[in-house]
Amino acid sequence: MTRLEGPLADPRPGLWIAPRLARAGTVSGAVPQGYAAYARIFHPIRAQLLNWQEDGPVTVESRSLRWEELAQMRGTVAHPLMQWPAILAGYRNPVWNEPGWHYEDPLVGALPARTLADVVTLLTLHTSTPDRCLAGLWDGWGWVAAPADPAPRLELPARNYLLFAGELAVFSELGWQERNGWDPIQSPNLLWPADAAWFLASEVDSDSTLVGGSAELIRNLLQGGTFEAVEVPLDGDVTRIGDVLNEAPD
Repeated sequence: MTRLEGPLADPRPGLWIAPRLARAGTVSGAVPQGYAAYARIFHPIRAQLLNWQEDGPVTVESRSLRWEELAQMRGTVAHPLMQWPAILAGYRNPVWNEPGWHYEDPLVGALPARTLADVVTLLTLHTSTPDRCLAGLWDGWGWVAAPADPAPRLELPARNYLLFAGELAVFSELGWQERNGWDPIQSPNLLWPADAAWFLASEVDSDSTLVGGSAELIRNLLQGGTFEAVEVPLDGDVTRIGDVLNEAPD
């Protein structure tokens, strides 16, 4: 089992990032400009078909769902900049004594552990430094003792981050969060190898993850199979108002 080093006392390994970021809310507001291509990884949805008995709900079926599948089911448009509330098209999960499908919101601010492991396995093939990566953790999470932690922050335009270092393989291991003192559902908000061959960002308020890298890497991500990814433009608006093909909910 491998461990992360940190929080690092020196944030300089991340100082190259800020000058290459553009407008907040766009792809290049989260991932530095200069990569050949960019992808958006949609955090998976858990869907449950519920029925009811006298003592409460019974799960008839439970499965992972892709955003594209849900959009088809709801009659909305699946596209690279789609947003979760918009593709739901006003759907309300069943309440007490109502049968029907219950859709859990995608995880926000973190890539689910299994998806992270699958993505990292692929990313490892596209760097010359898999034994040395940098991970940024937003210092505003409630479980991070920010005022008490004297470690310097990597200061980016919108947020500050604690930096950690280690092997990429860490993030493919079961239980790596607990061994490193992280919240069990948290993933790095920023992740890049020492050679900066690619960059991954799971923005704090976002239910998807962005990656910049070579054209070959992005093609491989799109063909990943175990997760849902699409190519996105550098200036793509990934905020709630960026979905112009589906009607925003009231």
